[in-house]
Amino acid sequence: MRGAADIALDKVIRQHIAAVERRVGNGAYAKEAAEIRRAAALVSTLRNRLGLTTFRRTLNPGSSKPQFLLAFESPEHGNVALKVYGRRRPDEAVVQRIWYQAGVATIEVLASGNDPTSWLLMPEIPGQPPEPSEAVRLTPQVGQLVADSHHVSINQATRSLRAGVVHHLHAVLQAAVAHRYMLPRGWEKAANAYESRGRIVALHGDLTVKNLLRDREGRLLMLDTCGYAGPPEFDAARWSARAGGSHHAVALLAIWLQAEPDLDSGHAQRLLGLEMLMEAGVREIVKDERHESWSERDEETMRCIDLAAELLACPKVTRWRS
Repeated sequence: MRGAADIALDKVIRQHIAAVERRVGNGAYAKEAAEIRRAAALVSTLRNRLGLTTFRRTLNPGSSKPQFLLAFESPEHGNVALKVYGRRRPDEAVVQRIWYQAGVATIEVLASGNDPTSWLLMPEIPGQPPEPSEAVRLTPQVGQLVADSHHVSINQATRSLRAGVVHHLHAVLQAAVAHRYMLPRGWEKAANAYESRGRIVALHGDLTVKNLLRDREGRLLMLDTCGYAGPPEFDAARWSARAGGSHHAVALLAIWLQAEPDLDSGHAQRLLGLEMLMEAGVREIVKDERHESWSERDEETMRCIDLAAELLACPKVTRWRS
């Protein structure tokens, strides 16, 4: 007979599949509906293979990402977190394992695999992500944490930043163009030039307060690395764009550069320009996913585009297509 914990696990899986399918619909990320179903099909197999016993709770952060993060009991490791993807993401486990062994503030990888899709088993660390309102204040601390990771040598091949982000940037900017926003001329040339030049390191690649954990001792730990190989200035730019928006991104980048002074400030500013374009596009694609109206001009989207043009030194286009 199946117990209450197994019934709860089935419910969590069904609800998360439904949430992903509602979000993606028939839009640019429609393939994620198939991804989350592949991940769901792997959960039971991994549970048996890894000897996991009682399902405890979901650790998914309230978002509809195409992945599962589930807490189980393990006779060998105690309370653990099992992360299961519906596609291959081998770089996350590789980079996180090397960072942990080098003393970077992240979580140990107890086991991982990539067949047929990627998964990681980690200890469950009690704690909470910081509040979004804390992002600005945390910038110096996060900059120092990430600077430590940028100085760890990764000798194994990882996916290039350009290959990792090009699809996402094009997808969200297609939504912006469809919503009648004019993009700076030459942004694609700038992306090709700046996302692969300079010193190449293993990046976190997806920095946001949602991918940090404050443990019970108050330490910040980095989670969910993408493991891209690219210029370290990218991590600074992505955090500053996401945490600061059009009003504060430039100031946050300046604060980060004080924490990681060996970065190329000019290169970081150009990458911040690309990330401001990403922020503009994300605002618009989210409207599609939520079935919200986009017919009125969004002032923050416009400010992000204008700041991107300035930072990229691209011809500025301020006209909104009517």
